[in-house]
Amino acid sequence: MSISSYGVLDRQTTNTERWVTFAALFLFGFTASCNLFKASPVMTVIGGDLGLDAGGLGLIMTFYSIAALVMAFPGALVMRKIGVKAMVVISCAIMVCGTAISAFSSDSGMFLAGRAIEGIAYGLICVCGPNILPRLFPRKQMGLAVGIWSQWIPCGTIIAFFTAPLVFEATGNWQGIWFVTLALGIVALILLIALVKMPQKNENEIVAGDASIVAKPGKQFFASAALVCVVFFIWVFVYVVNINGMYPTFLQDVKGMSVFDSSMLPNWLAIITIPLGIVAGLVSDKFAIRKKALVTFYVVTALIFFFLAFTPGEDATSSWAFCIIMGVCASFIPTYTRGITPLLCTDSFKCDMALCLMAFFTGAAQVCAVFASMSVAAIGWFANAQFVLAPLCLVAAVAIAIVVKDDKKVVEIRKQEEEADRAAVA
Repeated sequence: MSISSYGVLDRQTTNTERWVTFAALFLFGFTASCNLFKASPVMTVIGGDLGLDAGGLGLIMTFYSIAALVMAFPGALVMRKIGVKAMVVISCAIMVCGTAISAFSSDSGMFLAGRAIEGIAYGLICVCGPNILPRLFPRKQMGLAVGIWSQWIPCGTIIAFFTAPLVFEATGNWQGIWFVTLALGIVALILLIALVKMPQKNENEIVAGDASIVAKPGKQFFASAALVCVVFFIWVFVYVVNINGMYPTFLQDVKGMSVFDSSMLPNWLAIITIPLGIVAGLVSDKFAIRKKALVTFYVVTALIFFFLAFTPGEDATSSWAFCIIMGVCASFIPTYTRGITPLLCTDSFKCDMALCLMAFFTGAAQVCAVFASMSVAAIGWFANAQFVLAPLCLVAAVAIAIVVKDDKKVVEIRKQEEEADRAAVA
């Protein structure tokens, strides 16, 4: 048996097997996300312990994220070669090793090396997760699957922002946080080995769940898919870097909040995002509104960054309002970016390459964490939000509005293509 057939059945998966596999993958995904954000609430403590100055704090996030940039295209090509299950098992094992190295580190070099190794797994799941979904789920379930999958970062954020301060206060050191996530990574690895099963034929390559009818790729809209995935760079930079990565520090420094309170407020953003993101996925299964929603919510994001995000003064009213509205935007933008791509590119290789662009620019945005901290240091929190982040969101909205094919029209094209495939077989 070749390694590429590891975990592949000699039939299509049942609906139960499909969702059990998804659950194991999701646990791995939000563990990797938790590993990214577990540093945010205690970043200044880690920096002081390891001798990192204020400028070096951005390296704690950058070293973790750089692998998503480096591994995007190689990761997808390797997965196509060795198969899904082998890829995710190896990736999770790498993550466990990286967590252990950082947990036992005694200096900044060893700690950052562990973060980089941890980040390899994050980079690979950034690639593999979205690329697995069209293989695992039929088109009629893609909206729901993508809607749930898109919550892997909000779930990881909640776990990290809630548990990291509690563990820190209980143990008095940041290493305790790493030991907790080490245990979580080991559990994820065991479940991946035990539960992941892939269908004999990729679901995106057959018509309406009938393995006897192989779908022709049909008309491809790669330029649209590539653009929407490239623009995701902006979303990751403003949301993951500036909110999940830096907002607790802003709340501590400007709003005077404690470590715990500064972690809990951004958690409400994620708490809002999780149920609404799933609803967004279900809605997209019924109504083709992905393009219009992406344009709308990028514009809304620009407005709240300009008026609410990083306001000066100790009053937290604007911060609460920002987190609530941002939670709504975060429900739709990642879900519809991932959801529209397999619709625009039904060809497996082109879909993989478009989603690789998404993973690449996800990593590129997170590597820019050090530049985000430099911008804040140079012009301040509020000016950075108004004159850097808000304009970037408007650029994303305009680019999608002009370049991306309307998914309502693409849905009609796909229906015609499926009818043609059925007729050809008949």
